Amino acid sequence: MEEKKVNYWEWAFFVLVGILFISGCYLATKVTSQTKEQTNIAKVSDKNSKQKYTSVDVTLDKKQANATINYYLRKNQKKGKIKYRFLVDKSAIMMGTTKILGKNVSFTLYTKPTLDKNGNILLKVKSVAIGSLNAPAGFILKYVKNNYDLGKVAIIDPKAKTITLDLNQLTKKQDILVKGTKLDLVNDEFKFNVKVPLK
Repeated sequence: MEEKKVNYWEWAFFVLVGILFISGCYLATKVTSQTKEQTNIAKVSDKNSKQKYTSVDVTLDKKQANATINYYLRKNQKKGKIKYRFLVDKSAIMMGTTKILGKNVSFTLYTKPTLDKNGNILLKVKSVAIGSLNAPAGFILKYVKNNYDLGKVAIIDPKAKTITLDLNQLTKKQDILVKGTKLDLVNDEFKFNVKVPLK
């Protein structure tokens, strides 16, 4: 009986093919897999891509608050018989002009400002002056509400004697969300959380 000769070249070939196959699988796995750091970055990126807004905290002084609020008030006031602006000093004052019996009449509302539960500016009316004449706040607010369209920006409640400045209505055209977080007249500090759209 003849002994079968071992073909070392054949074995070497199969070993080489096996090594190449294993090496190829290893390299393919390494190339297509992510490191922990890459996985974490991808998760953060996916989370951010699902978010619609980025949030920024803004602090203003009285001068900056006046300029910002009045800029948006001018943009949102409808063409009509009444024009008004906002001034923060020792108190919050809303001033404007309107026509009564064909004549321009100025009015001033002296208010105490606070923030409501939605972070809007809530003005509690303390007194009203028409020209140099003092007038009952509730009566004037009811008259303005019934006779003038102030849009959705200024919401009047004659019974509570309040005017709410809806901050999100001010910035609605830009799709910006604004919420007041602090309103301190004494220390001249006004804080707002502003959400700016990512897209």
